[in-house]
Amino acid sequence: MSEEGEGVDDWDETVAEWGREVDEWEGDVRERTGDIRERAGGVRGDGGDRAGPSARDAVDGDTDADDSNPAVDADPAVDADPAVDSDPAVDSDPAVDSDPDLPPDDADRVPKVVAAGHINWDVTIHVDSLPEPDGETRIDRLEQSGGGSAANVAVGLVDLGGQSVVYGSVGGDESGALALRELASAGVDPGQVLVDADEPTSVKYVIVDGGGELLMLANDGANESFSAAGLDRDTLAAADHLHLTGQQPETAAALATAAAEAGATRSFDPGRRVADREFDAALHASDVLFVNDREADALAAATDVDPWEPDDRVVAIKLGDEGATVRTPHGSVSHPGFDADPVDTTGAGDAFAAGFLAAALREPEITGDGFSHDPRDYQVPILVGNACGAVATESVTARTDLSWDRVRETMGESPETDLLIEVRT
Repeated sequence: MSEEGEGVDDWDETVAEWGREVDEWEGDVRERTGDIRERAGGVRGDGGDRAGPSARDAVDGDTDADDSNPAVDADPAVDADPAVDSDPAVDSDPAVDSDPDLPPDDADRVPKVVAAGHINWDVTIHVDSLPEPDGETRIDRLEQSGGGSAANVAVGLVDLGGQSVVYGSVGGDESGALALRELASAGVDPGQVLVDADEPTSVKYVIVDGGGELLMLANDGANESFSAAGLDRDTLAAADHLHLTGQQPETAAALATAAAEAGATRSFDPGRRVADREFDAALHASDVLFVNDREADALAAATDVDPWEPDDRVVAIKLGDEGATVRTPHGSVSHPGFDADPVDTTGAGDAFAAGFLAAALREPEITGDGFSHDPRDYQVPILVGNACGAVATESVTARTDLSWDRVRETMGESPETDLLIEVRT
């Protein structure tokens, strides 16, 4: 892995260069001149890197719109025992840090993350209510933005002071150019992205009703055209961490294995199709799993991995309006979340993962030798994750501007929200 803080000074110039190169690529695509596979800021355009044909599975593995509000509506007057962990045989640990420190403002430790998985272009449509069959409703607001679970986490990590490379695939069309342009503008390195000229970019239509609930329509597109063989091994070797999201199971397994060999820690957020795809190898190769409560139940029923009682990994379970719980082999830590006024829950689960990783990867005692199994180490990551999830629900589209200032603002000045943490060992 690379030395901590390396390359931070010239980061802004690097991002600016990506933006200029993506602009050039976008112009080439629109004019349809030259080879559609030419590189955009180093974007991979060699279809020969693909392992077999383009993705044929439905683009449902994303978590960018799957975790409905992972960190909202927590009443500050809630009981200090939110009863998230209901195991009566587990003793409550009173050693809760009532004033946890958020990561420092300096850049002494800048986590470098490769986020691999889906890259979408999202069209978000807000309506007061969904129409009945043969009915019609008025569009109150329409927004277009980048999306996809891997891309969302990559952007969130950069917002929180990290460095990230996104690895996935887009089509050789205008939607793909827009997705890459937005990633580069956000400070994410898109240089490993495969451009598949034979498939369209996956476009996800997200319909949000007046209550913030979601309905999604999506095409398969080029979302899973990439393979593990296409990721530059030097890029992976320079990373501290690999974050996997929904993708072909064999790709996820191979990437996780390669990351382990390179000495990088691994996390996996498989999404709603976790029980329908053969993710066993990737699950077992991951240090941290991100799932919601429905996915946790599905995993426990369909595999030998029980997220509620893990025996060899850390599992962060997003619990909707009840916040989140982090389960480890040595106990758990839970927090009921933060109060929010949700307008769009798209991407809230990805924001939680970005916040959790941004906090955990900065702490050597958590990730110095794999991920710690001491639940007390996750008091700050769960707070930051819940705060980021709450921030995401108050923004339209799957992308939101995360920052440590917004995290602190969401947490508030009172230590009461911190005291709602429950640690069990």
